[in-house]
Amino acid sequence: MASKQIFPLSKLTAAIENVINTHCSRVVWVKAEIVRLNHYKHTGHCFPELVEKKDGKVIAEIRGNIWKTHFEIINTKFRNVLNEDLGDDMTVVLQATVTYHPVYGISLNIFDIDPEYTLGELAKQKAETILRLQKENIYTANKELSPALLPKTIAVISVSTSKGYLDFINVIENNPWKYKFHFLLYPAVLQGERAVSTIVEQLKNIKKNLVHFDAVVILRGGGGEIGLSCYDSYELARAIARFPLPVLTGIGHSTNQTVSELVSWQSFITPTKLAEFLLQEFHNFAFPLEEHINKLNMHSQWLLERKKSQLKELTIALTGAATTKIDKEYQNIEKQFSKLENAGATRLKYHNHILGLLENKIYFLSPATILKRGFSITRMGGNIVKHPQQVKKGDELITETAGGEIKSTVI
Repeated sequence: MASKQIFPLSKLTAAIENVINTHCSRVVWVKAEIVRLNHYKHTGHCFPELVEKKDGKVIAEIRGNIWKTHFEIINTKFRNVLNEDLGDDMTVVLQATVTYHPVYGISLNIFDIDPEYTLGELAKQKAETILRLQKENIYTANKELSPALLPKTIAVISVSTSKGYLDFINVIENNPWKYKFHFLLYPAVLQGERAVSTIVEQLKNIKKNLVHFDAVVILRGGGGEIGLSCYDSYELARAIARFPLPVLTGIGHSTNQTVSELVSWQSFITPTKLAEFLLQEFHNFAFPLEEHINKLNMHSQWLLERKKSQLKELTIALTGAATTKIDKEYQNIEKQFSKLENAGATRLKYHNHILGLLENKIYFLSPATILKRGFSITRMGGNIVKHPQQVKKGDELITETAGGEIKSTVI
C-alpha cells in the first residue's frame, strides 16, 4: 500500500495563493450589490460584502477590500455625482483584482467604483417606482384628499434632536399671532437603510389614531442631501400615497424631488417653509372671519344712524295733515330696521356658531381635557420629564393626573 503524501495546510494555501495571484491578477470591472459597506472610521478601510441576486436570491457572494486612500477618492466622487456617500444597499460597477490570502480567503481588491452607473440605477429605481404607482392608480391619491378647514392637530414623523424638527417647532410655537397647534412626535430614522421601515411603521401607528389628527408631516433637516435615495423607495412612497390624511413633507433639500415628495399632498424645501405654510392656513381662516365681523358691525351701525337721521328729517318736515303719512313711513322704516336687525343677528349667530365650534375644538385639545382622557404629566423639580434618561435612581417625581397628583421615587 502506497504511503500517503501529506501537505501542511499552509503549503496548500500558498499554492492556491500562487495560482490565483498569478492567473487572476488582471484588473476587471465587476457589477455587484453592496449589502454592507463595513467602513471602519478608525482605520479608514472598508470591507464590503458583495453579492449578485437573481429573483431575490443570492447566487454569488464575495468579500471586498477598499483601502483608505482608494475609499476617500471613491467617496468624494460619489458625493460630487450623487450628493450621497458610498453606502449599503447600492448596486455598483467596481474596478478590482482577485486576491487570495491564506487566512482571509478570496476577496476583491477594489481600486475604483463608477458613481455614474449607480446614479443611473437610482434614477431607474425612481422611474420604476413612479411607473408602478401610476399603474396602481395611487400616484396622486394623497394629493386628491381634502385638507381640514383648519389643520391644528399634527402627527410629526421626525427625530426630537433633528435640526429640521427643532426649526419647525420654533417657528410654530413663537408665531407673533399666538396661533396654537397640537403636535405629537412619532420618532423614526430619517435616512439610510432603516429609514423606509421605521417611517412606514410610524405611518401605521398614526393610522391607528387617525381621528385625532388633521394631517401628517415628515421632517428631516440639517443633514445635507446624503441618504435621500430611501425616499424613492416604492414601499415608502406607496404608504404615503395611500395614507388617508394629507401628508406634508419637509425633508430639507433643493435638488430634484424624491418620489415620496412627489406623491405627498404637498412638499416643502425645508421644515421651516412647511411651518410657515401651516401658519398661513391659519391666517387664511382667521383674517377673513374677523374682517366680516367688523364689516357687519360697521354696516349695521351706519344703516341705523342713516335711518334715524331720515326719520328725524321727515318728522321735522312733515306736520299736520302729513302725520298719517309720517306714521306710515315710520312703520315702513321700523319694518326695514327690524329686517336689518334680524339679518344682522342671523349673520352674527352664524359666526358665533363657527367660533363656538372652534372653542369646542380648543377645549378638547386643552391640557385639562387631555388629562381627563387618561393622559398624565410627570415632572421632576418643576420640569416636565420627556425621556427616561432625564431621571436617575432616587429622583422624586410628581405625576399630574385628572384626579390629582401622585408622588413617586425612581427605583
